[in-house]
Amino acid sequence: MSWLTRNSFHHPYRSLFSVFLLWKASLLLLAILTPGPGYDTSTTLFPWHRDTSEREGVIPSTLRRISTKLSRWDSIYFTESARRGHIFEQEWAFSYSFSKFINLLAPGFAHTGALYYEFKESAIGIAISHAAHAASVVVLYHLACTIFPGAQGRKLAFIAACLHIISPAGLFLSAPCTESTYSLLSFTGTLLFAQSFGTRGVSASMNDSLLVLAGILYGLSTAVRGNGLLNGIILFEEACRVLYSFTQGFSFAKLRRLVAVGLGGICTGLGFVLPQYIAYQHFCGTPSAAHEDSSREWCHRTIPSIYSFVQVHYWDNGFLRYWTLSNIPLFALASPMLSMLVCSAMWTRSVGRKKMPTNTTQQDFPTGQLTGRLLRSLAAPQFILAVMVFFCNHVQIITRLASGYPVWYIWTATLIMDRYIGPSARKQQLEGNTNGKNGYWQIIVQYMVIYAAVQGVLFAAFLPPA
Repeated sequence: MSWLTRNSFHHPYRSLFSVFLLWKASLLLLAILTPGPGYDTSTTLFPWHRDTSEREGVIPSTLRRISTKLSRWDSIYFTESARRGHIFEQEWAFSYSFSKFINLLAPGFAHTGALYYEFKESAIGIAISHAAHAASVVVLYHLACTIFPGAQGRKLAFIAACLHIISPAGLFLSAPCTESTYSLLSFTGTLLFAQSFGTRGVSASMNDSLLVLAGILYGLSTAVRGNGLLNGIILFEEACRVLYSFTQGFSFAKLRRLVAVGLGGICTGLGFVLPQYIAYQHFCGTPSAAHEDSSREWCHRTIPSIYSFVQVHYWDNGFLRYWTLSNIPLFALASPMLSMLVCSAMWTRSVGRKKMPTNTTQQDFPTGQLTGRLLRSLAAPQFILAVMVFFCNHVQIITRLASGYPVWYIWTATLIMDRYIGPSARKQQLEGNTNGKNGYWQIIVQYMVIYAAVQGVLFAAFLPPA
């Protein structure tokens, strides 16, 4: 970790790009070298998988192999839906927006000759995921810098961004899945939210407009992944704070901010409602469609959500449904990530109220009330996500979902700062003190790297867990 104290901090973008390329190349190499079609041969049913002409060049054959290895698990749904649209009910558990975006890009690439292969939907999805992941790394860096201004804050931001690169989500951040795109949209929305606070406590109209933009980005992230709706908690809390401030007196600035946060909340909700409305029109819009299949009882519910219906009916999600003896190993696999989400959320309670876990000065590492308030607001969605997944969902997916939540990256970065960069780091190194909380970061980073590497091989081989 000594490289963190030299040129990395002086050239953060170049350093982050180098780490990103090295990590992605390593994961892709693991995927390509994984032998066989895998435990599940669903990918081999693709029409383009059978087209293995000997005349195919090196680049097309390499792209075909990468597309095959990364079109696993959820990727199959996304790429097939991008090719021919959402047809079956269970496909609506997988982002309509993401598949539609790939579908819109595919003809353009084909017409320009940039990507005219039969597997273009898969290749485009992979390109989107890589680009979105790289961009989300930069956005997370800026977000951490915004929350923690100053020289030490920039160092912490760089470490947090590096941790996002090696996220245990692994190949899910490279495959044609929604994790990378969600991270980019969610982090960008959070960055805008953090920037919406003025330095004097009352934000200007431009700062308030950032709240609306944050809501739009949160809405787009919700359209990509349903758990993005949890980001609405951040806006709801801000609305409650503004409403409470009216008890201290009315002002136009407060009213303007309340309207802005309300519009942002509406935009966030629309990201969930609009795909549901499109599905409702598709399956329930006509009398014949509504009565074609008696299993579509969701059409007649008070809140006809196809997403909720599919999660329960096809994937057997629900309160304690996953709590079986056979799933104990999956709970064990998920426990490190669940623990990190909960511990980092609890850590935010101390930020800005008492001394931070990092041994830095107030001047070098500001930890005022605004910093603590922001972190506590951002911790709420990840804490609720951990609880929901633990009790109601297939618990192993938490390693993927957690990739789009910034607080646990920042928390881990503070542990590394404690050991290597804070004023007491030299004393700890001389004393050989790696016990207690200052040794946690090693376990966390080792877990992230090992889990992502092993998961990369399992993913490419189409082996569980996923």
